[in-house]
Amino acid sequence: MTFPTKNAAKEFFRDIRDRYEDDQRISLEDEGFLRDLIAIHPEADTKIGRGISHFSVARDAKFGTTRHFVIHRTDGSHTDVSFHSSIDGRNDRRDRHEALRRAIEGQILDFKASKFSSGENLICPLRRVPITETSYHIDHKPPRTFVELASRWLDAEGFSLMDLAITPPGDNQIVTEMTNSTQLSSWQNFHAQHAELRILSPRGNLSDAKTEK
Repeated sequence: MTFPTKNAAKEFFRDIRDRYEDDQRISLEDEGFLRDLIAIHPEADTKIGRGISHFSVARDAKFGTTRHFVIHRTDGSHTDVSFHSSIDGRNDRRDRHEALRRAIEGQILDFKASKFSSGENLICPLRRVPITETSYHIDHKPPRTFVELASRWLDAEGFSLMDLAITPPGDNQIVTEMTNSTQLSSWQNFHAQHAELRILSPRGNLSDAKTEK
């Protein structure tokens, strides 16, 4: 198969993923597409191992917020696989931004819990529509966007994004995480002090928020 853009390819595989429940075995027809996808993964040999038996979809065990494909090998072992990595290739900057996001995910979840347990009627400030617990996004309010906060923290610490220590590729590592405890603690404290989080409707975050100054 060919796709006009990377985004079109990602949408194709995202649609496959979202057709399946957690832990459901993927059909033979869709499996053919996934085998082609794994063939171009930057860690294909490691991911395939002794051979692929079948595929399924699973949710990350730590936070339950990320759904991904799972390779079940012929030797009984299994590992995660990202269609983003297959399509984009390895991207060290993206991996480090992902690790920074993962490090403050607890703060995001705490903010979400506080908003939905408050009893107030939540209204998207951009779209003026109700927000529900099944339809919401958490956003960093401009000008303190996530990327801006990360850049300010790196400047304050005196090192670059590539100086961050993160987990190396490995089986069942759904996302990259920070591994230096000093860097991790510093970033979490900085984010807690300076981030201004807000809750938006999905459309408000994906559309209107992109045009804010």
